Amino acid sequence: MLEREFKLAAEVGTVLPDLADAAPGLTIRPKSVVQLDAVYYDTPTLALARWGVTLRSRSGEAGPVWTLKLPVATADSEMSRNELMFDEPLGPVPSAVRQAVRAYARSQQLGPVVRLQTERTQFVVELDGQPVAKVCDDIVVAQGAAEPVNVFREVEVELANDASAPDVINVIDVIIDRLRQAGCRDDEPAVPKALRALEPRAFDPPDVVVPRIGKRATVAPLVRHCLAKSVSQLIDQHARVCVGDDPEALHQFRVAARRLRSDLRTFAPLLDRDWTKWLRDELGWLGSEVGSGRDADVLAERLRSQLARLPDTDAKTAGNLLQRLADTRSAAFEHVLAILAEERYVALLDALVDAARQPHFTHNGSLADRRARPIVAALARKPWRRLRRAVDDLEPDSPDSAFHAIRILSKRARYAAEAVAAMYGKPARRFAEALADVQEVLGSYQDTTVAEAWLRDAAKALPSTRLVAGELIAFERDDRVALRAKFWKVWNKTSRRRLRSWLD
Repeated sequence: MLEREFKLAAEVGTVLPDLADAAPGLTIRPKSVVQLDAVYYDTPTLALARWGVTLRSRSGEAGPVWTLKLPVATADSEMSRNELMFDEPLGPVPSAVRQAVRAYARSQQLGPVVRLQTERTQFVVELDGQPVAKVCDDIVVAQGAAEPVNVFREVEVELANDASAPDVINVIDVIIDRLRQAGCRDDEPAVPKALRALEPRAFDPPDVVVPRIGKRATVAPLVRHCLAKSVSQLIDQHARVCVGDDPEALHQFRVAARRLRSDLRTFAPLLDRDWTKWLRDELGWLGSEVGSGRDADVLAERLRSQLARLPDTDAKTAGNLLQRLADTRSAAFEHVLAILAEERYVALLDALVDAARQPHFTHNGSLADRRARPIVAALARKPWRRLRRAVDDLEPDSPDSAFHAIRILSKRARYAAEAVAAMYGKPARRFAEALADVQEVLGSYQDTTVAEAWLRDAAKALPSTRLVAGELIAFERDDRVALRAKFWKVWNKTSRRRLRSWLD
């Protein structure tokens, strides 16, 4: 669930205004007072807090006891976070929760770091009978924080899930303005209560920081920038993958692993060979193992769209296929979770964090301190030339595997262009976007071959589905013919000289 809220600081004696007349159609539900007792968990180095992540167990209200909150965006007093809830009992951190934060904590142990006891006065604001926000007036007592006992007051305005209409946003603005006029303050960036209590260590940089670079950057900062960006993405997506309710999380997780592997390939001439090989081998293992889960998600989405093309009488008989598909996805997801629980994965994460901080350059190290721009164009040119030669070798009757190989090469060329885009700006980004179009067409092409193979296996295992499976296989073959034709159109656009002139 996406939580969007405004956080305002207030003195203990501040009197909140009556909001009933703040806007036409506004009503205020009766107030209630609850006593909340929350224990926040982190590592000894506050690894979670430094990423802006909070993990708590809380009593005093209905609903799940354990909540993990992941930052999405912060702007002044407004803060957006993804809430992941676990219906587990109070006590030691449950295994599912520990698994979800493993990428942040890695080999460190979790333990309680601060306890917040809150007296909350809350009420719901409605517009024309529909809830738009909940206002929470919190008096917080923090124990075990930076000070032995710390007391502060905070006013939260938590937006309803669908609070996006212009009239609702206007009402929220009016409410926030009324609270400010009453003495509430947003004179500092919005932060979670636990981080406010834990300061100052909670505001130290996270384990991985993506350095800023410009066109005059040297090689070392450019390599750190590329590696840190993908390592951060990998860590950020881990918890969302473990919860498993958003297929896009696993997609972005695998993209990060693949991009890291590609960047290590691109920068290989500048890096220590043995160090690079081990990382690339381990990333290859990770990408392959979690790939089954992503492939199952893609297959599920594709087959559901293809079933919509069937006549109603045939689509009704596809229930067994859908059940087999659900079983396939469930088994694949369980496999992904098992991989993310392995110590091998944690060791790889530790190595990637170290790589993002300090890549291992070649022993002479002379190139690391030179300006990147004159050097890296040659690194991006190499995968492009491989791709172009492979496409030149294609024949009208080339097998599906040849197009799959082109897809892999186009992805490497795209990632290489994106890796050096900070040096070359818009021309490199446009070239990468064109390669992404090639990759997308060939990705859909490969999806048709995977779907056909799965349908053939399903038809053998479930004879009652043979008719439906045959119809769906025909759809996949038709799509493949169309995608071959589309590939050449996209390729002709991508290979135009003006798009790749920056590589010369």
